[in-house]
Amino acid sequence: MVELVRAAKAATMIPGAPVIDDAAILVDQGIIKEVGTFATLGRTHSGDVLDLGDVFLCPGLINAHSHLELAHLRGKCPANQGFVTWVEALLKQPIFDLEPDALDRAVEELKRTGTIMVGDIATRFAKEMAGMLEASGLFFAVFCEAIGETVPKRTFIPSGEFGAGFISVAGHALYTTHRDVLRAAKAETRAKGLPFSLHLAEHDDEVAIMAGEPSPFLDLLQARGRLLDFEPPKKRPVQQAADLGLLDETTLAVHCVKVTSDDIATVRAFGATVCLCPRSNEFIGVGRAPWEKWFASGTPLCLGTDSLASNTDLDLWNEARYLKEHFNGGLSLDDVLAMVTRNPARILGAGNTLGTLEPGKVASFALVPESLHALF
Repeated sequence: MVELVRAAKAATMIPGAPVIDDAAILVDQGIIKEVGTFATLGRTHSGDVLDLGDVFLCPGLINAHSHLELAHLRGKCPANQGFVTWVEALLKQPIFDLEPDALDRAVEELKRTGTIMVGDIATRFAKEMAGMLEASGLFFAVFCEAIGETVPKRTFIPSGEFGAGFISVAGHALYTTHRDVLRAAKAETRAKGLPFSLHLAEHDDEVAIMAGEPSPFLDLLQARGRLLDFEPPKKRPVQQAADLGLLDETTLAVHCVKVTSDDIATVRAFGATVCLCPRSNEFIGVGRAPWEKWFASGTPLCLGTDSLASNTDLDLWNEARYLKEHFNGGLSLDDVLAMVTRNPARILGAGNTLGTLEPGKVASFALVPESLHALF
């Protein structure tokens, strides 16, 4: 069925394209056929019209970094007490007890707030999470998280065919995942044409561990029998990631809080994309990423909510508002919307179907809240 969707405004998110006033989108069987003004497209359309009224449309949102396995831990970890305290509390929780009701609530929250795709980290249940997301109707990239010292004999990625997404692999972090495992994981994603994700430069303890300096977090891990023979590279995290060959145009580096100007230049030079998780960083108390420097560098940026163990909700609009309200300097609405639409679509391998409103793409929309629009 061909339908004409009308809205007061629409941001197509095609680079350089202006916001369309009195916008119209022609849709046929869930695919966009044409985008323009209602005055133009309505003149020749004789079918159904869905008039959404005084709303501002943009492409459906893409949450570039989540941990839905932890959906049952909402409100169960302390806020603003630092990374070590947060991890200690997290480890006391039933981390790997999937709760279907909590997952259902998380998915409904994503949908309700305009999200149509997630880049989700799965520590133990990658195939199950992919199956759940497939059934939910969301698009997805599930990253099977590699931790520890063992390179699998055949593959990091569990088998499975999915219509709405795929499974790839992520490295957990430079200190919890052996360098050989990280290299092998990145090599597999490169060979298969898949994106690779990595938590990078998230907190001060990570910097200290890499440098071979005292770290309460390293003490905690070693007390639990981990990293007993860890050899610090005595490099900054970004430099270590670069030296291991982990940074390229298919890499999504998550957090990137504890970085220098040289680190930012390195990430930019390798073409990697950075996912900022502002409210998660604030919740845990690890500090604030230098958003302004990242933006000024030209590095492609995305936004992610991270987990419900380190955030109050999965609403990307709240992430966008927080970023805009605390950003020092100029940041346009297009800049912010790009972080939750076309930029994550590209890095998560969905650039041909999602991220912009143009012919051939999926007709999935989000409503830009007036509370965000009013900030610009």
